[in-house]
Amino acid sequence: LKSKFVLKVQPRLPLQHITRRMFTFGMSPFFTPSAVACAGIGGLLLGATVMFKSGVVGRVLGISGYNKRLFVQPRTDRYMMVAGLILAGVIMSALYGGIEPMPPPSLSSGERGVLLIRLAVGGLLAGVGSTLQNGCTSGHGLTGLARLSLRSWVAVPIFMVAGVLTATLTRSA
Repeated sequence: LKSKFVLKVQPRLPLQHITRRMFTFGMSPFFTPSAVACAGIGGLLLGATVMFKSGVVGRVLGISGYNKRLFVQPRTDRYMMVAGLILAGVIMSALYGGIEPMPPPSLSSGERGVLLIRLAVGGLLAGVGSTLQNGCTSGHGLTGLARLSLRSWVAVPIFMVAGVLTATLTRSA
């Protein structure tokens, strides 16, 4: 298999062209200053939420744990948490112009089928992985690292390496 990420160097290319291609490797066109600012603000809000949850309620904030306990030990606060997540998505969709349909209408029926299978398998693997690791990426990355949990300091690098490898090998990066 030939990777789309191989840098093809031709002898006649000037050095500036080659180095520019190397340093922009993998850069998304969506990586703009406003996107970075929004991500920074979102990170600050997430951090504040984690601090508030653990400081006021005394429990950590992990989405997979909430969803798991929602079905195992249902309580009103757990339903409200999931409802808040859904409501936040609806509000952001209304503020920022809606949600694009999934799968995109431009895909053929065969491509849609493959995409839906990949989404289902990815969701299943994420659920199994978060159960085995006693938490998802948000729980380990946001609360576990902040609390200096050894489990999280081991899990987060594994998540990152696995994500990069998967995206590279499936050419979905």
